[in-house]
Amino acid sequence: MSIRRLGAGDDLAPAVGLLGRFFAEEGFATDVETIARHAAIMSGLETCGLFVAEAQGEAIGVATVSLEFGIEYGWWAELGDLYVVPQWRGRGLSLALVEAAETFLRRHGASGYQVTVTPYASEAHDLASYYARLGFAGEGRIILRKLL
Repeated sequence: MSIRRLGAGDDLAPAVGLLGRFFAEEGFATDVETIARHAAIMSGLETCGLFVAEAQGEAIGVATVSLEFGIEYGWWAELGDLYVVPQWRGRGLSLALVEAAETFLRRHGASGYQVTVTPYASEAHDLASYYARLGFAGEGRIILRKLL
């Protein structure tokens, strides 16, 4: 098994396929064309990481992370997506993807990062407990969003 960060010149189809599968399984409305367009942009940005895990010649996991700069923490990031195909779960692959993202973030001087867990996904997959085991903790802030 290997993990690599995809760049602008790489074939993004395996990562896009996994992200499309992930979004469909979790009930997110984002279509594959939008995922592909955003993956193409993300792969060309130095402040973003698009990671794919591969084994036996196929893509089996994907993770995305994006940096931003703010007054409170300086460089900070969000782990946007983390997905491993079901038959590869339980083998430490998600941890390896998270570690690849953390290595990327440290190289970029990030002071930390966050992950947003939707209520449905948290209940269906016990993600709050999973991320707590990785060292994530809530701090009581509420994330509000406005789409443009």
